[in-house]
Amino acid sequence: MNISKQKIGVFWKIFALLICLYGFFISISLMGSVFKSFVDMSEALIKGVSNPVIGVFIGILATSIIQSSSATTSIVVGFVASGLLSSSGYNAIELAIPIIMGANIGTSITNTIVSFGHIARNK
Repeated sequence: MNISKQKIGVFWKIFALLICLYGFFISISLMGSVFKSFVDMSEALIKGVSNPVIGVFIGILATSIIQSSSATTSIVVGFVASGLLSSSGYNAIELAIPIIMGANIGTSITNTIVSFGHIARNK
């Protein structure tokens, strides 16, 4: 009797894992289709990030807002994969690199803000 309960428990764990994996793939597919619907505003986006310095600051700002450089990097990779950052005269990778660099710099923004709060408490 105890063995059958263990088998049922393993079955439900495997079933839950498969459901979560299915949900993950559906969300990736949905994110790709949403990125493809943003193609209309690609010219404005490319004009904004065509300057590498502005691209770095966009990456810093995006990471500071959502507080995750991994999420920012994933969004930029999705933009590159869907062709949203590619246009005549610009390579998508060249536009994405400064944004990802800014995302990595933006990771330290939250830590810096917290450390400024601790400096004032020492007195």
